Amino acid sequence: MASAVDDYVHALAGRLRGPGRLRDGMLTEVREALTDAADAYRDAGLTATEAEDRAVAEFGPVRALAPQFQEVLAAARGRRTAWLLLIVLGVHHGLAELIGRTGAWQQDWGSAEPSALYLGFARFTDFFVQAALAAAIAAVVAMGWGTRRLGLRPTLVRTTAAVAAIAVLGTLTAGTLLTLSAPGGSAVGELLWAAPFAAVLVSARRTWYAARLAS
Repeated sequence: MASAVDDYVHALAGRLRGPGRLRDGMLTEVREALTDAADAYRDAGLTATEAEDRAVAEFGPVRALAPQFQEVLAAARGRRTAWLLLIVLGVHHGLAELIGRTGAWQQDWGSAEPSALYLGFARFTDFFVQAALAAAIAAVVAMGWGTRRLGLRPTLVRTTAAVAAIAVLGTLTAGTLLTLSAPGGSAVGELLWAAPFAAVLVSARRTWYAARLAS
């Protein structure tokens, strides 16, 4: 039969979502703390069952403690998302700059000349990607220095998740439209970014959910 400590740890585990290693470490620490408390009560003369019940009761209800643990997990997930966003956008922007500087994009136009509308949209795309990259840098700083200075706030974590989703979807959409607008354009190049962009979106979704649980 499961003990009171086992039941408590299992109930807490069911309420926590976040990076597996950190989550497992938290649960291990909780189990060790409860076990040490129960051992002390047994040494004081209580039965094993009574000792564990007393240790669990004094530790506090799962419903009250879970959000505190979840805030830490949400912040860790937010940091991962912020760094992943920065890396993916940084590499994407670097390659785009290389293509722009070497004039490789002109091959999609052949002898035709880009329209003013196309050039305007290209400038808008460059601005959006640069803004998204700046937002990624800000997210990394906020999820690092910000959480230490301002506290682990779920709102900050949710903002990071939203920024990541908007940055990725906007960059992918603008890049695809820009490429397909050229006479010889192909979306193959953007499709190659589907996997890393999808990884950011999945991380952003998990971050949002982890922060919502901490609220």
